[in-house]
Amino acid sequence: MTETERDEAAIVPPDVGPALMRAGLPWFGPLRARLATMQDQGRLPHGLLLFGQPGAGQAELGLWIAARLLCRGGAPEPCGGCADCRLFLAGSHPDFRWIGVASGKKEISIDQMRALSEALSLRSYRSGAKVALIEPAEAMNIKSFNALLKTLEEPSADTFLLLATSRSDRVPRTIASRCMRQRVPLPETGAALAWLKESNPRAGWEGLLRLAHGAPFLAVEYADAGLENLDQQMQDALAAGLDGRMDIIGDARIWADHAPAARLFWLESWLTQNLKDACLSSDLVNNNRLPWLRPPGVETKIRAGYRLLDQLRDARRLVGGSLNTQLLFEGLLVSLAALAGSAGGKVQESLE
Repeated sequence: MTETERDEAAIVPPDVGPALMRAGLPWFGPLRARLATMQDQGRLPHGLLLFGQPGAGQAELGLWIAARLLCRGGAPEPCGGCADCRLFLAGSHPDFRWIGVASGKKEISIDQMRALSEALSLRSYRSGAKVALIEPAEAMNIKSFNALLKTLEEPSADTFLLLATSRSDRVPRTIASRCMRQRVPLPETGAALAWLKESNPRAGWEGLLRLAHGAPFLAVEYADAGLENLDQQMQDALAAGLDGRMDIIGDARIWADHAPAARLFWLESWLTQNLKDACLSSDLVNNNRLPWLRPPGVETKIRAGYRLLDQLRDARRLVGGSLNTQLLFEGLLVSLAALAGSAGGKVQESLE
């Protein structure tokens, strides 16, 4: 493999310092202490799968673990002053590799995994630990996962693989079973709001945090993207759809051009909650809670709802790649309109 290919395989993480500061927030304290104790006692596994909601801090915590593994300061937290910490903060530590989706790509390739395996098979440059952080882990394809499997099965001494994901269901069992699974917790709402308001004293954090389902780092991303009104926009669009007034092509064009990933996450969360409510309802009690999923006298549509949920999850994985995002949304909206079973308007015309 050429030097250029190696450079493309390992992606330098931006802004390591701020990410470590986020990982140092109080609500991560118990988890940091537990992982530090495991490391000090030699019980930290070679493979660690960090999972949780988008924006919970999987990548940030993974960077903190990597920093502590490489640090020579001997403190409970990465010292930030030793030579290894300085190299790490500069993004140039020779024994750390960040693997992500390369620019212009939509997946982590098998070449990246092969380059990683080659790098981890070598001796440590600084006679210490060798660490790799793969984020987002769900972006690997099946060939990439298979290439990673050998490294997980036969790791060299002092080698640690950290996988960060918000879609642990996309990680094959052969990989997950060889890692310690660790859920990254969300903070209490009050603690998250306090941090958000201290970081950026602006209005609207409550709504953004609700939109992000309690994940403060995702709320920051939504604020930076100007998505304060996204929840109301999506509610209005779906209300129009349930009344048979959905503009499939127009909505798809707008959604594709403005925050498509956030809208897909919103739709997935919205449909998940609706399906839960529909499954908990009864034909005898509370049948009016979700009439579009349990219409009187008609076979339940819950199974079709779960098929649409699978479509949304696949779309979240694909968005941002080379596919036509507007066509992706048009297909999803057609499926949603068919599921809702509304009559008339642009929905009916689009389905004929």
